[in-house]
Amino acid sequence: QMEPFPYNKVVKSIKTETGKDIKELFKVFDKEPIAAASISQVHKGKTFDDEIVAIKILRPGIERAILKDLRFFKWCAKFLTSLDKKISYLRLSKAVEVFENVTIDEMDLRLEAAAASELEENFRGDSRFKVPKVFWSLCSKRILVTSWVDGIKINNLQDLNSGGHNIDKITKNSAEAFFLQVFRDGFFHADMHPGNVFVTSESVIVPVDFGIMGRLNISDRIFLARLLKSILDRDFLKVSQLHFDKGILPPSASIASFSQEIRSISLPILDKTIGQISLGNLLGELFGLASKWKLTIQPQFLLLQKTMVMAEGLGRQLSPETDMWVMARPLVIEWLSSSEIKLKQFDEIVNDIKFARKRLPEILNKIDTFYETQSTLNKNRSPITIILLSLLFVILICFVIFT
Repeated sequence: QMEPFPYNKVVKSIKTETGKDIKELFKVFDKEPIAAASISQVHKGKTFDDEIVAIKILRPGIERAILKDLRFFKWCAKFLTSLDKKISYLRLSKAVEVFENVTIDEMDLRLEAAAASELEENFRGDSRFKVPKVFWSLCSKRILVTSWVDGIKINNLQDLNSGGHNIDKITKNSAEAFFLQVFRDGFFHADMHPGNVFVTSESVIVPVDFGIMGRLNISDRIFLARLLKSILDRDFLKVSQLHFDKGILPPSASIASFSQEIRSISLPILDKTIGQISLGNLLGELFGLASKWKLTIQPQFLLLQKTMVMAEGLGRQLSPETDMWVMARPLVIEWLSSSEIKLKQFDEIVNDIKFARKRLPEILNKIDTFYETQSTLNKNRSPITIILLSLLFVILICFVIFT
């Protein structure tokens, strides 16, 4: 929540961006914003087709302010890492890079429109979860126009109860929608705080604000699903083994000892009463072991961990006695055993090989150049040396294809 920027700046921003006056674009445009945040603010309006819309406009000068902050974050990451070798395992610079990519995407509202469109496609036909329509002809880099959402904020229990909504059903649908985004699609809304989620009169869950979205490839999703299942089963040796197989735990580390460490941080969280268990916080605790165990932090999970904490908090607000992960566990098991996973894994491998094949001509050219150079430098090179060099390049090619 921030003070809104004045209407005259809204008018100027829209004119600069589109070359048109507000009256040429909208039949109705409310001067007072309904919401104002750090990057943008939202106004209510109506199109010339009489469709009620939400009009999101970036704050003037926000790009300069954000880029200035990002430069400072990058400097902090480098400075802190230079102070202590242990900090390097946290990969702070990589974490800032992930944050930078997310934030820069947030400042291009065409990307937010595309994200909303993709999420809508993923849930098309699902009566539980609906994404607002994007009005592409009215969108630009600094303006996003979507259909207006009439609903109750998902954490407003008083209005939900008085409206006759089934809170347990909404909690279940919310948890399942989160599961489907993360595991089925690998594309999830990463800013699911209560202000961004509404419930319509038909109890349909409607998210808004698609500026921060997360992606996970199939191998990361499988790792995460197995990890969550193993944690819920309290199979800490399996949790440790998964970290080893993923390359997070270094080869020199003891899987058994790491398992004991995981048990020590997991049980205090898992032994809490139902509804108070937070696997998001547990993932945060695992990140905290990076320095001690020389773990290779996976930056793609940082955004997910933050989103999990938000989703769990939302679930607790709706139904304090419900554990969203216990609720989602059967879905995780079913998904892990589905044939869909094998097909997606195969597709990922094929795509990796295709990408590697494109690089092979360049690599082979470099090999050929290297041989010519070596031949020129030493015409009497022994056959053993040539064989060893050939084996080295074969290994290099295999590494390019299969990693």
